[in-house]
Amino acid sequence: MDTLDLITLRECFKKSNEEIIKIYQGQENAPVFKEDYNSKKLNIYNHLKKYKDIKIINFWDSDYPENLKIIKDPPVILYYKGDISLIKTKTVSIVGTRKPTAYGIKTTEEFCEILSDYTTVSGMAYGIDSAVHKNSKNTIAVLGNGVDSAYPKGNQKLYEKLCNENLVISEFIPGSTPFKHTFPYRNRIIAGFSDKTIVIEAAKKSGSLITARYALEFGRDVLAVPGDITRVNSYGTNYLIYSGATPIISKKILKEIFNISISGEKLNTNNSLENQLIDLIKNNINTVDLICNKLNEDVSIVLSTLMNLEIKSIISQESGVYFLL
Repeated sequence: MDTLDLITLRECFKKSNEEIIKIYQGQENAPVFKEDYNSKKLNIYNHLKKYKDIKIINFWDSDYPENLKIIKDPPVILYYKGDISLIKTKTVSIVGTRKPTAYGIKTTEEFCEILSDYTTVSGMAYGIDSAVHKNSKNTIAVLGNGVDSAYPKGNQKLYEKLCNENLVISEFIPGSTPFKHTFPYRNRIIAGFSDKTIVIEAAKKSGSLITARYALEFGRDVLAVPGDITRVNSYGTNYLIYSGATPIISKKILKEIFNISISGEKLNTNNSLENQLIDLIKNNINTVDLICNKLNEDVSIVLSTLMNLEIKSIISQESGVYFLL
């Protein structure tokens, strides 16, 4: 049984992923003896010939991601455009509302920068998803339609960039149009790709919460960014945290969760006093008394500047001794 057989079973005989796996493993009989089987298979072949730039992997190919194999209802067929090698890299799924605030966009940009060694996975929707793809070095877009076209249409340029430089993937045969029911199927793949799913801004009925529920069902970690309780976009993430999701309360916490070393990290500050303090702390002049003596600066100014550096997650202190993060 080859890939074309698998697609024929799915598209023409409406077999589920689970049924196709059982047929492939010999646990169920395939309808190959039906009189119209070969003609249906030929129709599938002719249909796929129209999309020469689209490639296919199946559940049993070596390129198929291990994380997806172990979820409930793993997609037997994946169509793709772009760099399939990304499917084997370290991934993190990041999703969120289609109508983000400036806070949501900025948070997404900063997270993508911090997680630059990871391949991000999202759904190419407007809002947070698009921001994820635009700000990630390596990224995978999972579609709720065929990979032959962009959805939403307004993301055409983004889609073209992802096809050329990253990866666009879908379990839906080329030519498929998106429907309301196809997006939850897409969301399960987004959640299945990664050990961790991050939700950045989500309303009460956001599709991002469906992704989070799939991640929990698959035994994966769900992380959420807390938000202003008066904002609609905060309800979903705050509720996830209330229900047990890990809150990402700072960039430092994000780095700790992903075991990202931040010693020697480039420190971005345009404040001359901040830079002086950073240099002093590097050289073990790391208490308020030592710093004030060295700079001959008012203690209140030093304390205020040190506090700003702590807020920026550049330094921390323990028992009055400051150190770089």
